[in-house]
Amino acid sequence: MPFTTFLLAAFAMGTGAALAGAHELRLSPRHALLSGSFGVLVAFLGLLMVPISAYFYIFHGDWFMLYLVDVRRVPSALALVGFVLEVLLGVLGFMVGASLVRNQRNSWAIGVLVASSLGALSVLVITPERLRMVGTYGQFRGGFGLASYGGALMQGTLSMGLLLAIGAGLLIYRIRHGVVR
Repeated sequence: MPFTTFLLAAFAMGTGAALAGAHELRLSPRHALLSGSFGVLVAFLGLLMVPISAYFYIFHGDWFMLYLVDVRRVPSALALVGFVLEVLLGVLGFMVGASLVRNQRNSWAIGVLVASSLGALSVLVITPERLRMVGTYGQFRGGFGLASYGGALMQGTLSMGLLLAIGAGLLIYRIRHGVVR
């Protein structure tokens, strides 16, 4: 899963969390960022989504960045800014979703959720040639020594994708059916 997919997925998860917590958001006069739903979302982003993104950045960085930059030349502070941006997009998604939910515009919130989810998946459709090949930035730019997608990267993608999907399902379940205060 490339970085752009994670960014759009974080926004979608924020919107989804707001939709799942619609009942709480409508009843509570508190700011949406003080709701229990938001706390659960931040825990999800910080404890699951960002560490999975960091895994891909650390172990498959050039592929993760779609070979647009050489991750060996990216300062670690800039990488940290990218992960903070991921969390901020999740927060922004929650704020957009919460605003729509509080204004009784659930269909709009669902539209935003679907659009951002499709955007996250569209990266996989738009850049298949970059995702099918595994190597370093230099190998990709030079067109040599690339391996086909598989091995450790595929195992990581499947296992981390499964963890993320289970975590997202539990997040929505927890917000929707759990007692969030």
